[in-house]
Amino acid sequence: MLYVLAVTAAVFLIYIWQERFSRGNRKPTIICPTDSISVSVESLSDNSILLRDVTAMDVEDGDITDSIVVESVSQFVDEGHCIVTYAAFDSSNNVSKLTRHLFLTDYIPPRFKIKAPLEFSYSSNFNPLGSVGAFDCIDGDISDRVKLNLKDPDDDITAMGTHAVEFRVTNSMGDVSVLETEIEVYERTYTETRMIPNLRLKDYLVYVDRYGHIDPESFIAGVTLNGTPYELREYKAGSIEIDDSAVDYTTPGMYRVLYTCDNKGEYYGYSVLIIIVTEVDR
Repeated sequence: MLYVLAVTAAVFLIYIWQERFSRGNRKPTIICPTDSISVSVESLSDNSILLRDVTAMDVEDGDITDSIVVESVSQFVDEGHCIVTYAAFDSSNNVSKLTRHLFLTDYIPPRFKIKAPLEFSYSSNFNPLGSVGAFDCIDGDISDRVKLNLKDPDDDITAMGTHAVEFRVTNSMGDVSVLETEIEVYERTYTETRMIPNLRLKDYLVYVDRYGHIDPESFIAGVTLNGTPYELREYKAGSIEIDDSAVDYTTPGMYRVLYTCDNKGEYYGYSVLIIIVTEVDR
């Protein structure tokens, strides 16, 4: 009889211990009203916005919404779309996690900036990356991340002539932008260097919304001839022609505007403005 009572008591104590242990190890529940959230790029770093309307409950502690944190935001799974992971903690240090889709409503992929013509003297030590920068709506200036690749691996970028190149940049979300263009390496005599007009542009690369338009002449900063800089209205030593016939503002893609500047018909200088027509209006 005493043996049966002892066994019964032991079983009861084990049951009580297991029940308490089980209660203490129940994970909290995270509740989201939807499986996705849409925010602006500016709000991506604001956890209070990412946590809006997210709550958490626990069997033992009740409402533990204050314990929720944004554990991580993934890199993009596709453009402007990533995964946000939430974590909630109860008083027993049990952790629950929940993920949902995060969409950036005003995201723009990284954009390049060409600060100077991609033309270099054969006799100089040139660095094309010094003429190219990049800006990202999330990371800001990412010019130091721009990489240069030759389209032809066997090409020698220091040789005279035209070289097909690819500039590539990646932001912190893993989005990659690519600019395919050309670099020219030339050799000129002293006289040619002095007498060829150098037509300067305010920018050498511009992005335009589809169905938008720009005035190519407004991008001319001036002309330098024989070491003397002139504003456009001051240049009387020759003529300037603009050929933008290849630009199609209705079709996304990359186009070139060719500027030709002569010195009384004896010497000709050239500049190129790259226009990138974007797919979606931003």
